Amino acid sequence: MPITLEAASTLSTTLVRVIKLIKGMRHHAPTPHPEVDASAYPVLFTIASGPKRVSELADCTHSDVSTVSRQASNLVNQGVATKVTDPDDGRVQLITLTAEGQALLEAVKGQRSQWFQSLLADWTSEEAAEFTAYLDRFGDALEASRARALTRTPAPPGAPHTSTDPQEN
Repeated sequence: MPITLEAASTLSTTLVRVIKLIKGMRHHAPTPHPEVDASAYPVLFTIASGPKRVSELADCTHSDVSTVSRQASNLVNQGVATKVTDPDDGRVQLITLTAEGQALLEAVKGQRSQWFQSLLADWTSEEAAEFTAYLDRFGDALEASRARALTRTPAPPGAPHTSTDPQEN
């Protein structure tokens, strides 16, 4: 049986509250590198999997290219990332982690893990695993929804919405 509208409303309200609390906590979080803004951490985590073009970083972090370009430049200026020539296309620069960047990434992961451990001190490991599974499932649903939205052809301005897909209405 699908989720009811009332349950979806309660869940969305709770999720918005949690997102706002997390955003508010960013200002109080420890900063392992005083010159690297926490807003660049998604870029840092993304380049940990290997060198990426700025456009790839933007896609992976669901951000616009100009924002990611500024963040990547800051990471390079702070010595935690570097630009390398793309071996497949010598005209293109890739962003990759330096040893200092890898150390920063590990520090961020460690601090984040300790913070979550303290937040969930009264949870069992099983509860945390179940919550993680639900968050993964929710993330997968968000990614699928985003992919559907990106593949739709936008209607001309002023055209009525005529979709018969209940997921879109």
